[in-house]
Amino acid sequence: MKKLTMTLMAFWLLFSMLPIANAAAVSPNYQDSNPFSDLKGPSGDILYLYQKNIIGGYPDGTFKPNQPITRAQVAAMLVKALDIKLIDTPTVKFNDVTKASSHYQTLATVNELGIIRGDNGYMRPGEITTRAQMAAILRRAFELPQDNQPTFVDVSPANWAFADINSLAKNLIAGGYQDGTYKPGNPVTRSQFSSFLARSLDDKMKLAGYRSAVSEKGLEVSRNGWMYTIKNSELVKVNQKTKEKVILLTEDDFKDTDGYVEQRLRDGFPIILFNNQILIPYWKEVDLKSGIPTEYGLMTSAISGKELATNGEKYMDIRMYNLPNSNVIRNVTFHNFEIYFTVEKKVRQFDKSFNETVNIDDSLILYSADQNGFGVKKVHEFNARVIFDDIKGSKTKPNVNQNNKSVKYDPSTMYYFNQTGVFAFSLLDGKTKKISSVQAKDMTVTDTTIEIVDIKGGKHSFKK
Repeated sequence: MKKLTMTLMAFWLLFSMLPIANAAAVSPNYQDSNPFSDLKGPSGDILYLYQKNIIGGYPDGTFKPNQPITRAQVAAMLVKALDIKLIDTPTVKFNDVTKASSHYQTLATVNELGIIRGDNGYMRPGEITTRAQMAAILRRAFELPQDNQPTFVDVSPANWAFADINSLAKNLIAGGYQDGTYKPGNPVTRSQFSSFLARSLDDKMKLAGYRSAVSEKGLEVSRNGWMYTIKNSELVKVNQKTKEKVILLTEDDFKDTDGYVEQRLRDGFPIILFNNQILIPYWKEVDLKSGIPTEYGLMTSAISGKELATNGEKYMDIRMYNLPNSNVIRNVTFHNFEIYFTVEKKVRQFDKSFNETVNIDDSLILYSADQNGFGVKKVHEFNARVIFDDIKGSKTKPNVNQNNKSVKYDPSTMYYFNQTGVFAFSLLDGKTKKISSVQAKDMTVTDTTIEIVDIKGGKHSFKK
């Protein structure tokens, strides 16, 4: 027991020391007195830019840190920050900025450089800048590469600034909120933009580190030029250009079982990438006669394939503590640094008599827990169709496994269907919305739609 406690404590410490994208940056100390009467508390980013003559205040001696910043103000700050030479005789015409305007030369210059772009002849100089727009502007201004690894639960690949926002997060310039969101449509204040700009200019001002609040789940998951999957009972990553294969985990890495059969690395098992972890929901025990799994487990391994510092092994089981029926968890995902999963309210014992073509619903409970399986709490109770994902190459009948066809996730929402229709449950605010009364038998969630196959084989597409 003592050894288990020490191992769990070490595992907790491992995660607690990982950097978080919205951690506070360390600002240099300044000896100058605060030049603005309305600044209270830490304001190192503002003072940093003030000393470089990039920003100034208002005639009344204030800075107005909470005032939203306009596109014209952003353009002026960037021109100073990057020491951009203004175009002497610009020729571009804007429908909403005359050549006599004091903003014209600055706006024409940043438009010509592609930093802040006009739209159908309109530059919108007085328009408030959103957090999404700020990300795109700064990424272009500092020529940062776009990044397609999802970072925030409310910024999907369908968002026009998806790659820009991820880029700023990866470069430790922009962080999110405690709930894992970025809030791309929110306005940027003068204080916030000062922080973003200071971090873009000076590495000492950057955030402490990067972590994504979003997991990626699938039979194959791609990241940074590598494809991760289970193939031939091995967890592997394959270089998508060179086709180099690196074996991360094999059946030989697991401890021998005594008196029961388990399947940890079966072809067709989905995997979950979450920051530097790979998580695999697996079959903890399998009935010898029917081949149907009777218990499920969840294990984690390092994305590098190296031994974990916590236990010296290449994997570790994650157990859900203080949870009845913790050995039958299904539909696992990660959301904002927590594990989400479902458990049947009344555990069903599956055997050869189970017929998935019969429209049966079960009551499921959605739980969440921290990354070590502690702090389990009930999130939502709902009914879902008893039908399971197909496992490629499996000949076991009936088809029973760790993922329901009737329960799917995106980074911010759980979708499910039952005899009364298709529903969306928000993981952000806990609200449920009915999408349709269609009687479904299969469901796929894309970046922008929910694709449904009904019990008669008809196909339906619903926008998120």
